[in-house]
Amino acid sequence: MRIALINASPKVKESASGALIRDFRACVHEKGECEVITMNKPTITEEIVETLKSCEAWVIFYPVYVDGVPGHILSCLKALEEKKNDFGQKYIYAVSNCGFHDGRQCEPSIEVIGHWSKRAGHVFGGGVGIGGGGALTALLHMKPGDKPKSKIDKSLAFLLENILEQKIFDKFYANVSLPRAIYKAIAELGWGNSLVKNGKKRKDIGFTPKI
Repeated sequence: MRIALINASPKVKESASGALIRDFRACVHEKGECEVITMNKPTITEEIVETLKSCEAWVIFYPVYVDGVPGHILSCLKALEEKKNDFGQKYIYAVSNCGFHDGRQCEPSIEVIGHWSKRAGHVFGGGVGIGGGGALTALLHMKPGDKPKSKIDKSLAFLLENILEQKIFDKFYANVSLPRAIYKAIAELGWGNSLVKNGKKRKDIGFTPKI
């Protein structure tokens, strides 16, 4: 089976979506053939269309933006819907990640992909919501199954199993295996480091400018 792995993160590199694609490909091995597609702009090319035609299943990896999918992806989905007669019926799966600790925060965005899939004439196979997306790029050195991303690796293996068998499942959620308080502290440390790097001070976190 040929599987299209659509990296729908607007980031050119070092994105959580890219990290999840890497780990998903590690699960595939020789069970299928993966075609990675970068979709970080609000337009699609003929090359993308031709690649999608050749794949039986599409997996859309994307970050949550204000509880939904990034705006540029909505434009891409609309363009793909207009070409639905060129594709036939495909199996569509969603892998959403968010910076919040709990993967359930991804639920509304997964439903968006599900509604679009049906409207475009495809089969929506299900979605996975990943919490703790902010930590994923820092965990690339870890092997599959290692904590704190063992739950996420198991969810990707489950997703692959359903894709290969063309099964439909209800959406489910996973997150990094870190206590919420520790994850929050690490995230705030990261924000602080970014502030210092850009000439500000750590105490500026939460600052509200006067208007």
